Amino acid sequence: MLVHITLNLTPAESELQAEAVQEALTRAGARQIDTRYLRRYALVSAEVDEAQIDGIRALEMVLDVEPDGPVGAL
Repeated sequence: MLVHITLNLTPAESELQAEAVQEALTRAGARQIDTRYLRRYALVSAEVDEAQIDGIRALEMVLDVEPDGPVGAL
């Protein structure tokens, strides 16, 4: 499933730790990691098996993991 991962990193930290973030997420089971918004917003998207979500949430740098879904208008 596609998930959006919010990281607890400042823009400067995101720049310095981009490779370490990808490695940690890969070790936790994330695939097809999209880092296009990592440096600006500390957000990444990735394909993750449902069984791996808790392991990704447990990473120190991760604030939240949210499954991708439909967005409704207000």
